[in-house]
Amino acid sequence: MPKPAPLPLRLPPAFYLQVLICAALWGSAFPVIKNSYTELQITSYGEQLVFAGTRFLLAGLMVLPFCRGKVLTKLKQAPRGPLIALVLGQTYFQYIFFYYGLSVSAGTLAALLVGAGSFWWMLLAPLILKTPPPRPLHWVLLACCSAGIACAVYEPGTDMKNASLGAAAFLAATFSGAVAATFLKKVAPISGSRTATSFSLCTGGLLLLLTALPSWSSYFAHFNWVTLLVTIYLALVSATAFTLWNRLIEHYSVNVLASFRFLIPLMGILESTLFIPGETLRPGLIIGAVVVLGSLVISSRIKEAPIEARLIRP
Repeated sequence: MPKPAPLPLRLPPAFYLQVLICAALWGSAFPVIKNSYTELQITSYGEQLVFAGTRFLLAGLMVLPFCRGKVLTKLKQAPRGPLIALVLGQTYFQYIFFYYGLSVSAGTLAALLVGAGSFWWMLLAPLILKTPPPRPLHWVLLACCSAGIACAVYEPGTDMKNASLGAAAFLAATFSGAVAATFLKKVAPISGSRTATSFSLCTGGLLLLLTALPSWSSYFAHFNWVTLLVTIYLALVSATAFTLWNRLIEHYSVNVLASFRFLIPLMGILESTLFIPGETLRPGLIIGAVVVLGSLVISSRIKEAPIEARLIRP
């Protein structure tokens, strides 16, 4: 009998909805964090890590009630090495670098370089997960997305001091997150994506708090109701977005998600422009958005996708 023709890539509407929710939530974090440094009198890097640690610890606790089965039993069954890599990569090192980069550079630069994670994913997945490399068309579309985001962020005459330092920090953060995403593929089938997410956020948050231990007193000295509300909001962002995104990683190829991940920097740029003082909507931002969205639409309609790009049935 002749072999059946390859199935086209058909992503369900729920996939698009979840990606858009994640992108909108993570996009809102850029202006909220950036503005919080001033409004909440968070001045030192140590205080920023306390701010991050409390956020992620609370987020992990928010996810915990939604975990299925016995959490400790599932964690004991999960492979130890990938689980540690998930905690260190997804929460601890990613946000050690991310919060530093955001403190020394613009929110739009942060949003731009979040897209670099897609390139890290495509490089790391074949090495760690032994998946086939992405097709040439995927690379072309990712390059188009990069050009679109660069067009959206670029503004002649902008003060670029600390941009190189911020860029290095964001690239390190996205590399760390990409490593975690690939190892999650080994952890989630055993522990479940929600359990892995809760453990990663809680443990990573505690590690951030321990790292910033000398800054606890100065941070909590000016802690108030506004700080509490902002922390709760950012915790909800992390709890919701990481739970949805890790669930997508569990069921879809990283090559598929790498393309759609560009919606995160796009939303970050838009929301940073709208809510961070001094950043305005420019023609380049509109052009870049059109290029990015167009590339994503083409990517989602690629026919005869390789098998690793299809939905992985649990």
